[in-house]
Amino acid sequence: MKNLLTVLILLFALHLTSQDYIILINGDEIEAKVLEINDKNIDYKKYSNINGPTYHLKKSEIFMIKYQSGDKDVFSSVKTITPTSQITSVIADNPKEFIYDSNIGTSNCQAQKSRGAKIFGNRSNEVFFRQDIVYYGYDFTYLKLSNPKKMNQSVKLIQEYFNDWNDVLSNRVGFDQLSKWMNKPHMLMGTPIFQYYFKRDYNNFVEYGNFCISIDDLQKIINSYVINESQGIGMVINLVNFNKAEEYSMQWVTFFDIATREIMFAVLTTGNAGGGGMVGHWAEGVEVGVRDMFIDEVYKNRLSNNAMIHSKFRLY
Repeated sequence: MKNLLTVLILLFALHLTSQDYIILINGDEIEAKVLEINDKNIDYKKYSNINGPTYHLKKSEIFMIKYQSGDKDVFSSVKTITPTSQITSVIADNPKEFIYDSNIGTSNCQAQKSRGAKIFGNRSNEVFFRQDIVYYGYDFTYLKLSNPKKMNQSVKLIQEYFNDWNDVLSNRVGFDQLSKWMNKPHMLMGTPIFQYYFKRDYNNFVEYGNFCISIDDLQKIINSYVINESQGIGMVINLVNFNKAEEYSMQWVTFFDIATREIMFAVLTTGNAGGGGMVGHWAEGVEVGVRDMFIDEVYKNRLSNNAMIHSKFRLY
């Protein structure tokens, strides 16, 4: 009985000192025991010195608290650091409904290398180091297939392949993989953008020639999203073109300030298509563009401008 009592006391003491994790906006992580949360601050003790002094943090510095129980508190009122001189696009209100814009994109634009990247935006360091990332998945809304042999098959192809492409890509290059590759263990999943493709013109999926989406058009797309979050960095992969003649997939890996919708950092990538079947063929191109070009070439090497990209991978 005495031994049992000792074990129970030890277990109770362990429970009292089980660690919480305080994740700051700048990416720092504090092992702590959270004591109190009030309107403006939180009080905590360092887990490594549970009997030591009590520390205080402003809630405005905190992205999220992960408690030892597994519960989380996300501080959505956190204000991101955004110099006003860098804000190039601000929307007055969050749109209440997504509206498809048939003027987005340019037909018969210049073809690109089948494997490469091009960088836009001047806030890459925030993307590299901050932890308050909200991932919205794949956007198929403005995707085009450049293949003259498939003209007049747009409706059939959308109905037959869009859901399968999204499922395959979400499993191979989705939330779990991206949070791991980018070292963003606290990345959150937002409401997927994929659903917006239902509002596109189903008759305009197939193009005779190449198709591109400019950075200006990409900003219009980001401005049009209906999202629930008010703060943080949004991440979405905008599919642009499956080019049969050049055998590449083109896509934007896009990061934007949720509060202002400003595109902070966007990387246009292409990837060699390959593999069997309509689904696997183009999914492989997207995977190469996102995994090899964006993650391995740009993100892991912390490339912030086009001059830093190796010439063999630099898009025009």
